[in-house]
Amino acid sequence: MDQNLLNSSLINRREFVGGGGIAGLALLLPTLHSCSKGQEAARLPMAAGVSACDAIPIADAHYSFGTAVARDETVLFPEFNHREIKRWNPTHGRTDVWRAKQTTGMFGLAANKTGEVFVGIDLGDNGNPGKVLRIGADGTESHIIEGITRPRQLTCDVAGNLFVVLEGGKILKWDHETGTTSELMSAQPPVSGIAVGPDGSVYVSEYATFKHMSEGYSRPESPGVVKVRRPDGRIKILAGSFWRARGMALSGTQLYLCTESNREDHGNSGLLVRIDTLTGAQETLLDKLDYPQFPAADAKGRIYFTLGRDNKLMRYDPSVPFQIAPEVAPDVQRAIVCGGRITWTPFDGGTSFSIQSQNRTLQGFLHLDANASSMEGYLDVPANRFDLNTSPLYNKFDSEHPAPGIFELPSVHAKCSSGSIIVQVLPLRCHKGQRWPMQNAGTSNESPAPGFSEQPEAFRFYFHWIPSDRKSQP
Repeated sequence: MDQNLLNSSLINRREFVGGGGIAGLALLLPTLHSCSKGQEAARLPMAAGVSACDAIPIADAHYSFGTAVARDETVLFPEFNHREIKRWNPTHGRTDVWRAKQTTGMFGLAANKTGEVFVGIDLGDNGNPGKVLRIGADGTESHIIEGITRPRQLTCDVAGNLFVVLEGGKILKWDHETGTTSELMSAQPPVSGIAVGPDGSVYVSEYATFKHMSEGYSRPESPGVVKVRRPDGRIKILAGSFWRARGMALSGTQLYLCTESNREDHGNSGLLVRIDTLTGAQETLLDKLDYPQFPAADAKGRIYFTLGRDNKLMRYDPSVPFQIAPEVAPDVQRAIVCGGRITWTPFDGGTSFSIQSQNRTLQGFLHLDANASSMEGYLDVPANRFDLNTSPLYNKFDSEHPAPGIFELPSVHAKCSSGSIIVQVLPLRCHKGQRWPMQNAGTSNESPAPGFSEQPEAFRFYFHWIPSDRKSQP
């Protein structure tokens, strides 16, 4: 398979230096809009049919590419460069280390109902060094699949059988009863995502089709698709027109697909798409995500995924929509809230809050819904409201800073008149120029094409307010 093709995404181009992964981005094609610091205001239009962005950050997840909901409904995710597996507990909302044993290359993972956890180990390309690690409910460990290359998403069916995607196009099935592995089907590489329905239907996402150019890089030629293999062996396209389709999670008859980014591979252009497995009808739920990875669904239908560059574990709850605030305060481009409403003048009462960031103060009043235990939301502020370094913080990458496109974020100090409020800041990167063809490709000096920029056009201030007389449900 064309090496340049396999190296064409944020996650897929990695070199192993001291066990740490160094990621590079590979983008292609034209400008969407500009993002100079001097512009009057960043524009954040809502795409037609797209809901307010209501995935919320629930935990830090350093350079993580996979999630799995364990038997006890905790959420597991591997931290690639930290070489350990973390666990987020929905009961109390805290994170701890689930597996501290240092293991290089932990990528995707899956869990079944018998308490087993499976981890894909990506150790590079030479000599098929990849493996799948099985961690039993009793803590025993063994490599159940070896001699593979680039394992991506893993999933289990209702019987506990394991399904593994290899980026080169093979889909493997490990039989829980016999312990044997077979090739179930093949797909157009690169292949990233997989999900299995209770009826035995297997859903596979193809990333996109690329054409190798004589200049030494690949450009996207046609979008990816989601294929389904029915129990009788028939394979067909269920849905399509997805650029850089990454991973999937199944909840009931609904399939949730994460796409990393758009055709040009810009930052903050990833999507969360819902696909009806019966009809193939598709709906974009979230946009402006930055490289969402392999998702997982819990018993309540909530979707979890990590953001590989922003180092966050995110949760999307389809039963809890956000509402766009009808009015916004000075400096706030857009406000969306859940569990209550927000106002900007004291006439309607409410709990006052303020968020201090540099010489800017965002302040207003929070009004909790009668049946809510807490309130949360996003306040989007144009980047030109702050005096920040607009250049990427890191041009040389190491295990702690493995990815490009990391920028200085505004500092935050938040307070409220009652209860407690916490605030996190996420960047919203612009789309300017084109990344490909890369300069000095494949070297330590690899950089985007001249004129490319993804400096933030705005910052998203996520807040979570818990009144003093309420207990919040994570």
